[in-house]
Amino acid sequence: MLVRYLMIASMALSLFVQVGSITAADATAPDVATEWAGLVQAMTTYKEKMESLQLKFSKATAAEKGKLRNEAITLNTTFQRQTLARMAELAPQAYKLNPDDTVAAEMMLQSLLSKNQYSELVKVAESVLVKNPKATLALNYCGVGKFATHDFEGAVKVLKTAEAEGLLMSEQGGRYLDEAEQYIEFWKTEQEIRAKEDAATGDEQLPIVKFTTTKGDIEILMLENEAPNTVANFISLVEKKFYDGLKFHRVIPGFMAQGGCPKSREDISSAGSGDPGYSIACECYGENARRHFAGTLSMAHAGKDSGGSQFFLTHLPTNHLNPEPGKTEGVHTVFGRTITGLDVIHALEVGDEIKSAVVVRKRNHEYTPKTLPSKK
Repeated sequence: MLVRYLMIASMALSLFVQVGSITAADATAPDVATEWAGLVQAMTTYKEKMESLQLKFSKATAAEKGKLRNEAITLNTTFQRQTLARMAELAPQAYKLNPDDTVAAEMMLQSLLSKNQYSELVKVAESVLVKNPKATLALNYCGVGKFATHDFEGAVKVLKTAEAEGLLMSEQGGRYLDEAEQYIEFWKTEQEIRAKEDAATGDEQLPIVKFTTTKGDIEILMLENEAPNTVANFISLVEKKFYDGLKFHRVIPGFMAQGGCPKSREDISSAGSGDPGYSIACECYGENARRHFAGTLSMAHAGKDSGGSQFFLTHLPTNHLNPEPGKTEGVHTVFGRTITGLDVIHALEVGDEIKSAVVVRKRNHEYTPKTLPSKK
């Protein structure tokens, strides 16, 4: 149906709740201003043509509808590939020239979300909301950004506002509203634990592992108190230089970056099923099991007690991986939290390499894991 394609077009156009324009006052970038103005006009023309097709479609015969549908497909494809793609490229410059340009601002929101740049996402979204408190995309993305940066109360507030106005997008802010409400208490508990960890002295201090990657350094505090065997396994592999040269073989923006497969060293396309030759038991079922927040280091596995060397680092809190009473599937062992380098985690792409992994600090005992036969 033509309506389906018009819905696709409408989704793109709904991102631009108010058409703005760049003034050419900034003489240092007149070409950007001129091109952007032309793109905005092209977007307006596209919208008008699609609306015209919608009107014709509603009155067309069965034979005419097929022709109109094809016309809509062609128009939408051309707009997506030419106008919209170029606007996405130019939006950061356009927004810098004129932060009052809502079109540029909301294009920026999409770009920032796709790159896991959550702090900046909140900043831009809030600037849009000052001018237009009912900007749909800004409301939803502001909630996502606050959730990702552990401002759970702020996320609930903005997403509840969107819900009350009928502006909550189910696949954007809507998917995080319930989780944000749950995470308010999760975060209070986590902060209390972290305060005790940070205050520890002497041999009570937790181990630290440092990754040097092609995108920068990441320092991770190892949560030995709650996951002693998982930490023992990880530290033993780090000290054996197991991770040096391995690549991140799976990265899902807005979720996590996964590495630790030995197969990624030679052929990243075949990575995902490798292990150190053994498995270890999960440690995510105890009452003291930690939850997933932004920058969490967690064990990857293909089922209970099948983890070995693969791990993932989260971009934002991931509630569906957390332990729950009676839950035995889809739970993962949290065994570290990022203390520096969260921006690096957010920037990781498939193929980025762990150039080296070193143990910066550890407790005064041997780190020898209890192992199980490999389940690979």
